[in-house]
Amino acid sequence: MIKERYQISGLSGLPLILLLVLGAGLSALNVAAAGGVYIDPVLRAQFAALGSADQVQAVVNFDAAATSSAQLASAIRDTGAGTASFNNLDSIGVLATAGQINAVAGLAGVSEIYANRQLTYFMPEPNAYIGADAVWNTFGITGKGVGAAILDSGIDGTHPDLAFGPKTVQNVKIVFNQTDVFTTKGKPATKPFFVEGLADTDSSSGHGTHVAGIVAGDGTASSGYYQGVAKDATLVGIGTGDTIFILWALAGFDYLLDHAAQFNVKVVNNSWGTEGGSQAWDPRDPINKATKKVHDRGITVIFAAGNSGPDPDTMNPYAEAPWVIGVAAGCYPQDTVHCPDGLLTDFSSRGVPGSAQFHPTLTAPGAHIVSTRATTGATLNTLDASHDIQQCGLVPSGFANFAYYTCASGTSMASPHVVGTVALMQEAAGGKLTPDQVKKVLERTARPMTKNDGTSYALWEVGAGYLDAYAAVLAVIP
Repeated sequence: MIKERYQISGLSGLPLILLLVLGAGLSALNVAAAGGVYIDPVLRAQFAALGSADQVQAVVNFDAAATSSAQLASAIRDTGAGTASFNNLDSIGVLATAGQINAVAGLAGVSEIYANRQLTYFMPEPNAYIGADAVWNTFGITGKGVGAAILDSGIDGTHPDLAFGPKTVQNVKIVFNQTDVFTTKGKPATKPFFVEGLADTDSSSGHGTHVAGIVAGDGTASSGYYQGVAKDATLVGIGTGDTIFILWALAGFDYLLDHAAQFNVKVVNNSWGTEGGSQAWDPRDPINKATKKVHDRGITVIFAAGNSGPDPDTMNPYAEAPWVIGVAAGCYPQDTVHCPDGLLTDFSSRGVPGSAQFHPTLTAPGAHIVSTRATTGATLNTLDASHDIQQCGLVPSGFANFAYYTCASGTSMASPHVVGTVALMQEAAGGKLTPDQVKKVLERTARPMTKNDGTSYALWEVGAGYLDAYAAVLAVIP
């Protein structure tokens, strides 16, 4: 079984890979907690481990009704700490000692302080099974004019299917060097969080390139054989590299909010997250606050459900936010290797039985998906080499395809199928659908899923059912 969590470069296999971000004596932590400011338990566990003079990174949430980002950032710098601010979010990155963190906790408007935790990427064609090709051929709807953002390891825009310029209309690399991006009192930041206009931002992983091809690859390198769900949609790549931390993701969401109108972005894919299920759900988490802002700006937020199944309550908690769409991974009838009982994969994370919140929204293809190969994607290219030949038939489909495409499994591959479907829906509806309308239509049109014995899968396992792109588009055509 492929469990595409991408614990890269010898990183630990903990449910959440941790960056040691804050250090202080327990007394400083207790003072902060006593002041009514929420302290991330991960941060609490680290406070005693580092010296009082160590500078570390964290994320400070604030109440926008009580203070502004500029006011709070200035007050934080007055403590001697460094700040990294966002244009649209109610969070500020900080670089501080333990004593400075304690002082920050006492500032007006501060509500929570979180560790800058590391997150994890979850990693013919199913287009026919979900009806995407029927949408193209029946309605002439291909996603044209709709933008989709890919917040991931990056996009290789040198790939013919994802060409930088006409297809990947913007490609951004999050470049986080703490000596450059934090502002301290009297010393402004010298560089932004990101570099724009890069042809290839997927420098070593390949994960984001594979995801982007599922959404909107145009099939140029295979003469149209391997195409994305919304083959004529445009892409905005927001790349974080092999690893993704909370601050990296926040910078990506902030960039998206600044530029969504420019590129007509209607949906964003997030094939990453953490583990812990309902026990890790926290509405105050900076990522959840950011995705709510993105949702409220009219952009549909899609998250992979996670690859920790088949046990209950194993979902990516970011996929459990009521305002996002969380996607489980399914097989399609021609390939059921990962689906021993029906069309739900054995690795797809499950929700909580009987819960109205903690469950996937729906299921989409996520097993042995062929999509675009990054020329610089050493990680994915190495991990999936055997499947390319043995399971996914890349060589029989044409040896030349092997150079441009690779095969992968995971809820990382399921969520972009939904992203592409949302792009088709928005073209059909003239771009007027709200994220809540999109979610309701996807749930209403999903196909019921049954196990091999004929019994139905439950909501906590598959959500509303299997993605039906054709029915979803038909439902929103005026």
